[in-house]
Amino acid sequence: MLKRSTKRIHFIGIGGAGVSALAHLMLDMKYEVTGSDKQSSKVTRALEDAGAQIWYEHDERYVRHADLVVRSTAISDENPEVSYAKQHGVPLLSRIEFMAYLADPKKKRSVVISGSHGKSTTTSMVASIALAAQLDPSFVIGSVLKRGIGSARHGESDLFICEGDESNNSMLSFAPHVAVVTNIDYDHMDFHGSLSNLKSSFVEFLNSPGRDGFSVVCLDDENVRSIMPMLKGRVITYGTHPEAEYQAVRRRVHNGGLSFEVHHRSEGPLGVVNLGFPGDHNMQNALCSLAVCRSLGVTTDTCSYGLETFPGIHRRYDMLHAGNVHVIDDYAHHPTEIQNLLGSVREVFKGRLRVIFQPHRYTRSRALAQQFPPAFINADEIILAPIYTANEKPMAGIGLDYLNRFFQSKYDEMKLRCIDDLDAIYQYVVDSSRPGDVVLTVGAGTVNTIGYRLAETFARRDAELVSGVDLERIAQEMSEASFLMDDQN
Repeated sequence: MLKRSTKRIHFIGIGGAGVSALAHLMLDMKYEVTGSDKQSSKVTRALEDAGAQIWYEHDERYVRHADLVVRSTAISDENPEVSYAKQHGVPLLSRIEFMAYLADPKKKRSVVISGSHGKSTTTSMVASIALAAQLDPSFVIGSVLKRGIGSARHGESDLFICEGDESNNSMLSFAPHVAVVTNIDYDHMDFHGSLSNLKSSFVEFLNSPGRDGFSVVCLDDENVRSIMPMLKGRVITYGTHPEAEYQAVRRRVHNGGLSFEVHHRSEGPLGVVNLGFPGDHNMQNALCSLAVCRSLGVTTDTCSYGLETFPGIHRRYDMLHAGNVHVIDDYAHHPTEIQNLLGSVREVFKGRLRVIFQPHRYTRSRALAQQFPPAFINADEIILAPIYTANEKPMAGIGLDYLNRFFQSKYDEMKLRCIDDLDAIYQYVVDSSRPGDVVLTVGAGTVNTIGYRLAETFARRDAELVSGVDLERIAQEMSEASFLMDDQN
């Protein structure tokens, strides 16, 4: 695929989170990168700044001179660029096929991280530790590491770190050296059909490492524990569970973050890990990353340093503004993720917690309608926004009113509001805010655009009250914000 003669790689749907990361990786590897998408975005403009040529329409002429074409999973066979590549023998790969090729076990030791929740954060943490250990890794992440690190990197070593998507069994395309499953939850049933089928897919994935490889799983997760008897080879466990090989103990919350001690089942105490953000789920992600990297030969001290200096990723507990009113954005779109997020925020902030929730996809809204309301128990106010479709076709009877009925069965009108326009939500929150509020924008779609507007507004309000607020920093964060959507691409 990537032959000596390969010079130009064309990406169809280049603006998606997954495809854009691969495009950045190819630019880092000095290939000529072109791409196409429906519209310009901050993601595509960042690629253009890095050297990619992008067209904002789809036409067969854009692939005529390509040596390889990579397509997003959201792109249909009827796309003119796909049709041309098939008809004229231009090598054509899906995003996951291309990533699996890059992680070829003949050339790379791949660490593939899967699971229902925490994939991007855990993958980013492993990458952060690998960088701290000077392992010169390559990585591809479904989000963007802050401090200019980005979503992808090409390294000269054989270490390749990436996510394995469980939504359509993409993780089974890899032959990993290390297979990681963070947790197993009821999701993507439109593909898997049942939780049993989803578990079977994870078993197959966890049993895929070769003789020298190993798998890593969270023993705190009930569904993971249920598949343990079916796992073969070397299995490393982590969690707060007393039987975990790597165990987190003595958890403490401080200064908006948390710390915990790590005990090894046979070696005893290993040291303390400090994180700059709260949440038991983040503690589990960090412990997982430490277990992976330590098993690859990284020292405990280096693991701890890599986690302590971890910059975070966009759209994960993303503090957009800290002031009289705090604004936080998060990608959470599953009830489990939302419950974990709100619990983390409540642990740090005692003010009124106002949550703007944009449901994600009709299929997920229908499948999880009963599970969503209890996840918001820690919110003082819930503001329901219109469903973000993620290119799904409308489903009869499934919409904002449908979800609202489930929320109304649990919450009264003092706590619940349903507003069918994002601009109207922004204005309502601005008009009704008061000092001490924490505003949380939640969802995998475009709800973060409200978050950035609110952050700018509240920053300007604070500047009117207290001099010295860094408005230039707020403006810079606004300009750098990557409005990443779900990993459909």
